[in-house]
Amino acid sequence: MTNQKEVNRALLKELKQKKSELEKYKHDFETEKNIKNGIYFFILTNNLYEQLVTFTETNDYQKEDYQIKSLDYLIENLE
Repeated sequence: MTNQKEVNRALLKELKQKKSELEKYKHDFETEKNIKNGIYFFILTNNLYEQLVTFTETNDYQKEDYQIKSLDYLIENLE
């Protein structure tokens, strides 16, 4: 039978692993957020806001997979 000390060590090891994973997810989130904010800034500073509004009114973000659509578009338009 395992004793409490072994259980505590196992839990501590798992906690360290989860904290490390959380830090990675936080970093990835911040990176993605900064990329998106950069794109929003590009849209605003290049007077593309009205085109974005029109686009969002005619496209359903909940039903479309824009990652796949973007990759498909890039592949189709390779030179």
